[in-house]
Amino acid sequence: MYEDPKEKNTYVGCQNVESEKRSESSLIQKSLTWIHAGILVPMVAGVLQILIGLTLVSISILGLLEPVWISAVLSILGSVSSMAGVYLIYHVISKQETFNTLINKAIRRVIEAQN
Repeated sequence: MYEDPKEKNTYVGCQNVESEKRSESSLIQKSLTWIHAGILVPMVAGVLQILIGLTLVSISILGLLEPVWISAVLSILGSVSSMAGVYLIYHVISKQETFNTLINKAIRRVIEAQN
């Protein structure tokens, strides 16, 4: 009937370790799901494109390159790269069709409610 508080703490500690293992395995499972769904690689590529583009633009703005025409060309390339990265991320997110299915489900519920 009498329970030792130390035993309770060790049991709670075991639960924490198990929950951490589950969260790590769920993170691995999510990343594997994203890889198989074709989401992770394009998202990383889009983020890298944005970062590289912003780096080129910031180098151009700071004037670290002496010829002005090279700075202008790099600024344009950086802007285009950033826009392409944003579009790539948008395309990957919209490819999941989560928004489309939510709208379709809502429309179906309204139509069924009217009938």
